[in-house]
Amino acid sequence: MMSRRLSQPSDRVETVAAPPLALRLFWSGGRITHLELRRAEAASLAPDASPEARGVHAALTALAAGRPAAFPALPLAWELTPPFTRAVLQTLLERVPAGRTVTYGELAALAGQGGKARAVGQAMARNPWPLVVPCHRVLGAGGGLTGYTNPHGLDLKALLLSLEGVALGVALGVAPGGV
Repeated sequence: MMSRRLSQPSDRVETVAAPPLALRLFWSGGRITHLELRRAEAASLAPDASPEARGVHAALTALAAGRPAAFPALPLAWELTPPFTRAVLQTLLERVPAGRTVTYGELAALAGQGGKARAVGQAMARNPWPLVVPCHRVLGAGGGLTGYTNPHGLDLKALLLSLEGVALGVALGVAPGGV
């Protein structure tokens, strides 16, 4: 999804890449304010990369190889997200594992916000930490690829799901009762 600057200037930016993916980590006050997800042609990790960036690089490398990607616990600046968005994104992070998908409506129910599928879609569009907070796992009501605001669009969403082992065209789903 979208990675946007959350009214916090970055005091450090780190780039990690494991083709076909790259993430730029924007830091402020020791917390990651947002990420930028894009395609990459070559691997990249600075020699002086933070432990967090090294962990993200390891996860990207695993994902690019089709293996399960375990992103490290990152110091995300949750306080910069509105309460509804935070609740939905945290629910997504905690309840929808790799290889699974949910619809916007199912995620609304999981977050205790039944009937608010459109608001959940807006929350996904505001996700400042794409891939790490896996908004690509959220699908339209019919299980279709919809609503991915990353500049690389739905092609990147399809690639991410494919790397996680999701059979495109099949919404695996997570029942509102949990995973």
